[in-house]
Amino acid sequence: MARMIPVREALDIVLRNAPLLPSEDVPLDVALGRVLAEDVVSDMDMPPFDRSAMDGFALRAEDVAGAPVTLPVAGLLRAGQYPEAGLPAGQAVQIMTGAPVPPGATAVQPVEKTRSVDGGSRVEVLVPVEAGAHIARRGSEVRAGDLVLRGGNAIDPAAISVLAAVGKARVRVGGRPRVAVLVTGDELVEVSDTPGPGRIRNSNGPAVVAQARWAGAEARALGLVPDDPQRIAAAVADGLGADVLVVSGGVSVGVYDLVEGVFDGLGIEVLFDKVAIKPGAPLVFGRRGATLVFGLPGNPVSAQVTFDVFVRSALLRMQGARVVSRPTVEVELLGPVRNRSGREAHVPARVRSEGGRLVADPIRSMGSADVAAHARANALLVLAAGRVEARAGERAPARLLGSFLERDGAE
Repeated sequence: MARMIPVREALDIVLRNAPLLPSEDVPLDVALGRVLAEDVVSDMDMPPFDRSAMDGFALRAEDVAGAPVTLPVAGLLRAGQYPEAGLPAGQAVQIMTGAPVPPGATAVQPVEKTRSVDGGSRVEVLVPVEAGAHIARRGSEVRAGDLVLRGGNAIDPAAISVLAAVGKARVRVGGRPRVAVLVTGDELVEVSDTPGPGRIRNSNGPAVVAQARWAGAEARALGLVPDDPQRIAAAVADGLGADVLVVSGGVSVGVYDLVEGVFDGLGIEVLFDKVAIKPGAPLVFGRRGATLVFGLPGNPVSAQVTFDVFVRSALLRMQGARVVSRPTVEVELLGPVRNRSGREAHVPARVRSEGGRLVADPIRSMGSADVAAHARANALLVLAAGRVEARAGERAPARLLGSFLERDGAE
């Protein structure tokens, strides 16, 4: 294949070929980060009773319309204690936040607007209170049968809280893709080794495995193999047992770029092998049976960017996620960005809020091997293939990275 296809077209091909994995039931305590595979409805009203929203006194609003008024205190209600009887007219009950409001009470007056009298046997209500004040009525948040969570969304801590509240001790989630990661290249040594002349450490393997796990997959490292077609073929054959095989390196057009030939020899149908993206143009995608196969460039930033745009999206689609791509926002540039590649450029940047607007500082990078520059970014500026330059003060789209909330946008 020779045609360099646009990023959108390549992503569409990937997503069309990404199979939906069978869902599974898991305990709630291991559901965090998984993709919800069912719509969830509430099994009960929430709150399930009229609930006090404040520490104070439950009373009848009409009894204190002429406040200040002193009322006898008929008792105390705490959270978890259901009232045995209704509240008679002309009385108050001391009540704690979360406690059921007794029948007959029409409001809760916060303790700050009262004064204890006679050692607490009576209470002086200092100001009037409106009927309904500080009471969360039964079913005011959710009614039994209401949809509370929609399938296809990632389960975050807030969703865990909802699932617990509606009694979902087990949750149906999307299947977790099994990913095999292989790295090729004569120049590479293990992370624990000291590189000799002309050699570098393998940063792609750990980074790609981490990206796969971050996307919800189970990732297995197949290790390093040199630029030898037999050894590459043996490792690729091993990886074809996974749902997704990711090979980094050896996918360009050099004499020792052997991976695509190995794919052909193993019966892998290559659907594209060149994408108009910078960094990462020599990107290979194919499949054999149900296994998706990606050949990522060997340069580490190229590998990370193409994984994030294409492989991550496939992994999320396989889990049933509704949203599979990073969010993109419009930003104002604080410095110029150039793109003479003729491809869609993804430029590292730091995005932050400043004066009520989103601004972006482009990060100086020495190219697709500059992992340090990439690690300082919390977003990638996206310049269309035909946009040669974007000047300071102009606007551009920025794809927010997964580290956006954790990585400081300032220098």
